[in-house]
Amino acid sequence: MVKLLPQDGLDDATGQTFGSTEFSKHQTRHLKILNQLTAIGRPMSTHELWEVVGKGEVTERQLQRDLKKMAAHYGLDCNPSGRSNVWSIPKGSSPRYVLPVLDQNAALAFHLAEGLLEEILPDHLVGALKPWVAESRNLLAQKNSGNPWYERLTAKREGIQLDPPVVDAGVLAAVYAALQAKEQLKFMYTKPGDVPAVRTVSPAGIVASNQTLYLLAYSADHEDYTTYAMQRISQAQRNYTPATLPNVDDFLDYVDWGFNEFYASDDEIALVVDFDPTVQHKMLEYALADDQQTQLLSDQWLRVSATVYDTGSLQAWLLSYGNRVRVIAPAALVAALDALRQPAPPPPAG
Repeated sequence: MVKLLPQDGLDDATGQTFGSTEFSKHQTRHLKILNQLTAIGRPMSTHELWEVVGKGEVTERQLQRDLKKMAAHYGLDCNPSGRSNVWSIPKGSSPRYVLPVLDQNAALAFHLAEGLLEEILPDHLVGALKPWVAESRNLLAQKNSGNPWYERLTAKREGIQLDPPVVDAGVLAAVYAALQAKEQLKFMYTKPGDVPAVRTVSPAGIVASNQTLYLLAYSADHEDYTTYAMQRISQAQRNYTPATLPNVDDFLDYVDWGFNEFYASDDEIALVVDFDPTVQHKMLEYALADDQQTQLLSDQWLRVSATVYDTGSLQAWLLSYGNRVRVIAPAALVAALDALRQPAPPPPAG
């Protein structure tokens, strides 16, 4: 459902300010145009739209100017046809339009979430959201003219930035359709270096992690989840068989505690690790666990003690510090990290 862009009493067709009655007619005309294009499902010329929507209210030339403004605000497609233009709702988008408008807080939320929404949603949903995003961008610019402070709010992922793998649009649409219908999904899955294999699963959810989309499937027989990298899925289609799934809380708990932890222990460990002065400031501001304790040692290293789970993420995090940390306990973790630190074998000769 897409809201009409606020006009603030300015007629885009004539450039004149109008009263409340004319303002209502103006927005109603926008609503009629947008819903007409959505309902008819094909491009319409300026003259056709004028005959159906604007005749008796504005001239055809005024409607043409109005449509150009609407194209910028709502993402309408405009293509020349002879001496006229034809207008259409973008392919893959089928929004419904209503009159209420966004406020600045909602507009800011869309502005900050735009990148994530494009990353995780299928094309038809992204298309339906484009008018919201355009409305948010225009509203923020209008309300903050001369000081676009909202452009100063951004996010940055830590580590090396890689271009994310491409997920087939048809695959993403099929996964969403199966999730919404609570049905099984059938697809072809290709592991690196392996031959494609057919899978039929009960899709439990989608996780966006480190610029990669993952499908989590649930097995009722084993009461466990399987992770599939979405870029490796092809030929996905709904199986029209009801999926047996746990409740949402179970899925979210798994994402929090088990997702992508390929060598994780169910047992908690008493971690003791020292941080050198160049990196210890972070551990004075962040906590590994509620029971974390810190102690400044005589050599100015910071000793951190906390009860944590021994997961792959923990080990990778400790290894990332190199010689700027000293893992003191437990002994099994120290041995595991020492094994991982072994140098790689030399490249083959020649």
